[in-house]
Amino acid sequence: MVDTDTFRTVMGQFATGVTVVTLPVEPPHGITVNAFSSVSLDPPLVLVCIDHETRAYELLAGEDGESVDGYCVNVLTADQRDLGEHFADIVDLDRDPFEADPTRTEVSGAPVFEESLAYADCTVEAAHEAGDHTIYLGRVGSAAVLDADAEPVSFYKGEWGTIAGD
Repeated sequence: MVDTDTFRTVMGQFATGVTVVTLPVEPPHGITVNAFSSVSLDPPLVLVCIDHETRAYELLAGEDGESVDGYCVNVLTADQRDLGEHFADIVDLDRDPFEADPTRTEVSGAPVFEESLAYADCTVEAAHEAGDHTIYLGRVGSAAVLDADAEPVSFYKGEWGTIAGD
């Protein structure tokens, strides 16, 4: 079996976008996720993979008695890199992003960052444990492109960057 460091290096060769998955709880909670994918167009389904060592997993799994059945995937712009780093516990912001950054809620009740590139607001359709993560399949109840001209933030080989499109 491949060792963890080699596997992480191999997976780092795949460039991804960066999202912040928010949950409909008080106080609001979010987590940076790059394990996000479209699954189906009809019905509209997406998936996110959440580490078992996170508060987001505790909330989604109902481990502390407070279970949530929805989430919102916020696709970040290059200008929102600080949000991604904050929710990945890399940096502390000098603001509470849920109070300082414009947000609203959709069907799930989870915060939508209004300056994001796009969002997909979901209800949990299914959950599948997979190693040290759980895959949460979400039925998209609301989705929109919020800033079609913005450049997305990316993650590649363990580094944050941007995707230059032609």
